[in-house]
Amino acid sequence: MFRPANISLQCPQCSFGYQAPVFSIIDVGQTPELKQIFLAGQLNASQCPSCQNVNYLATPILYHDPENEFLGIFMPQQLNMAESQRQKAIGDLTKALMDALPAERRRGYMLAPQQFLTMEGLVEKILGFDGITPDMIAANRKKVNLIQELAVLSDDDIAFNIAVKENEEFLDEEFFMLISSYINTSESQGQTEQAELLAGLREKLLPLTAAGQKIQRQRQAVARLGESPSQDEVLQAVLDADSDELDAIAVAIAPVIDYQFFEALTALIESLSGEERVQMKQKRERLLEVQQNFHQAEEKRLGAAAQIIQELLSAEDIENAVDEMLPYLDRTVLSVLMLNITNAEEKGATAAVARLRSLYDLIVSKIQGAMPPELLLLLKLGEADYPHETRALLRENKEVVNQEFLDILQGNIDQMEAEEGEDEGRELAMRHFRNILTQARLGV
Repeated sequence: MFRPANISLQCPQCSFGYQAPVFSIIDVGQTPELKQIFLAGQLNASQCPSCQNVNYLATPILYHDPENEFLGIFMPQQLNMAESQRQKAIGDLTKALMDALPAERRRGYMLAPQQFLTMEGLVEKILGFDGITPDMIAANRKKVNLIQELAVLSDDDIAFNIAVKENEEFLDEEFFMLISSYINTSESQGQTEQAELLAGLREKLLPLTAAGQKIQRQRQAVARLGESPSQDEVLQAVLDADSDELDAIAVAIAPVIDYQFFEALTALIESLSGEERVQMKQKRERLLEVQQNFHQAEEKRLGAAAQIIQELLSAEDIENAVDEMLPYLDRTVLSVLMLNITNAEEKGATAAVARLRSLYDLIVSKIQGAMPPELLLLLKLGEADYPHETRALLRENKEVVNQEFLDILQGNIDQMEAEEGEDEGRELAMRHFRNILTQARLGV
């Protein structure tokens, strides 16, 4: 696994200096998860801890895809490197890749990596291996631009509806997935206002498009199940669902359906006859397919998390290793680490528990340290007792408690209120944050 290097950056927005992880080599044979990060344009992007501006570092990137026997290198033109410097950089990165591979995995194509002067050119080449053509890429760019166009027109209903009608062919499921991706990115970067704007745009488009109406039907099908549906309720939902609704139901219940459920489903099928029986058999196959995909994805995530934990524990300098691996350290890693701690405690392995807990605390500390101060305060307030602990936190962080923070807090409450279905835990959380919002506004 090629780890990122920590380098010193100065934010062009506010001149604040900070450390950020930067990748120079991507080997998707070893770290396939980096492929999507790279294609999404999020690789070597870091958020300034001071002003939260997202900065992108222009640096040579060597991309290796052993399955397609492809080695490409992106050399940013803005680096203004002389030809001798370019060739040296290419040679150094290529040598680093080959030195890290076993001799039997080295191939002739690695000796002459394809050079790309634009990121778009390299991305198009990579997408081509997945059967994505230039026409499909152009359509995707159209969708990206369309999101911006529709966001600008969202307050003008007449112009908005005209634009929707004219671009109906682009407003498909992929378009809505793109909007959702941008919403998640905005939320993760603390850009609450941008996330709310995009979420509002998505909701406005749902009833106006065929793909949106399909999403609405799927939401309604899942909502009808409720928070904790019985087996009979799930079976009835499967029986009543059309193909679109079934996909949504299958994904929603995938984490909890088991062998007993499929036994009951088979018994239901045996009680049917004719076309209805044929349709239910097809639905059972679809449920099984989703279940298999869910478990495979889960096993892959857990396996990758376990490998990361093992690498961290075997590192000579654990703190430095955590800094280098920070882009990989997510909730799955923390969940697997906590499971390891629990298992070690049950076995009475005191030394292992201490080491695992130390790693867990270090990772949490590093993740929190990379958070914008507003989001970190929000996280702490969510875990604090009201009113004394929350009041103390607000006073300790009074420089952060400004109008922007109040808007983030209100946005968090609005998002929970917008979620469908009854949930006692969510109701308690909303009440907790409403109380905190009152405290913050009163300055008490």
